[in-house]
This record gives sequence, structure tokens and C-alpha cells, in this order.
Amino acid sequence: MADNWDIFPSNIGETLGFIERKSFTFNYKRFEVWQGGDCIYLGSSIGQIIAKVVNGKLNITVDDEMINNHIVKHFSLGEISTNIDRVMWSKDIFNSLNKVEINTPDISSLFFKQGLLCKVTFTIHNPSTLIEFYL
Repeated sequence: MADNWDIFPSNIGETLGFIERKSFTFNYKRFEVWQGGDCIYLGSSIGQIIAKVVNGKLNITVDDEMINNHIVKHFSLGEISTNIDRVMWSKDIFNSLNKVEINTPDISSLFFKQGLLCKVTFTIHNPSTLIEFYL
């Protein structure tokens, strides 16, 4: 199924110019946890992702007992990019530090439809995991 996400210019790590940083709150209804191409856990939840921009960094809280054994509750991402169908926040988009922490997201992708945030994903490299949150 193809989703009709909003389109953004490809501007990785703001190499083509400044990207506005915006705080957001995402009230999700369901989530999926993927490892090795398989969905290993999914569920319905009335959860909330709170993301606040402070000094150019996005401070994120995912406080949901149903998912917190797969993702830490609090973390920060300091780099912003846009890439075709998403806005991406990252810790180290060009992998210059090679520092990963267990269950801590390295990249978050925000997907919009007609300006409305509809899907939030977190990519974790230790262990290799993708967590998707949906309205």
C-alpha cells in the first residue's frame, strides 16, 4: 500500500540550508516493533510522544509501559534533515562518531499528510530495531 506522504526537498544534515526546528506532540493509537524484517511486537495504546526543541536539539519523551522495554523513555536528537517523504532528526547522520546506545534511537522520521503529522518512526542501531507509531 503506497502512502501519499507530503514531499520535502532532499536536504541531509542541512547541507542545502537551514531547516526550521519545531516541537511537537504526537498522540498515537498503535505501534509496531520490527527487527530483522519481522514485526516482533505490536499493539494498541493511547500513548504520547512529546518532543520539545531546546537549544536546537529535540528532547523526546516516549513514556508508555507497553513499549518502553524496546525504547528508552528520554533521549535527544540534534541534527535535522528532510528527505523526500519525511523530516528526519538524528544523532549522527554522517556516522562520524560511531556511538550507539542500547534501545536509544539514532534517527527519527516524521511523516506528514497535508501538513498533519501521521506517523513517527525511530531507528535504533543497538539492537537493530525500527519502531513505528501511528495515529
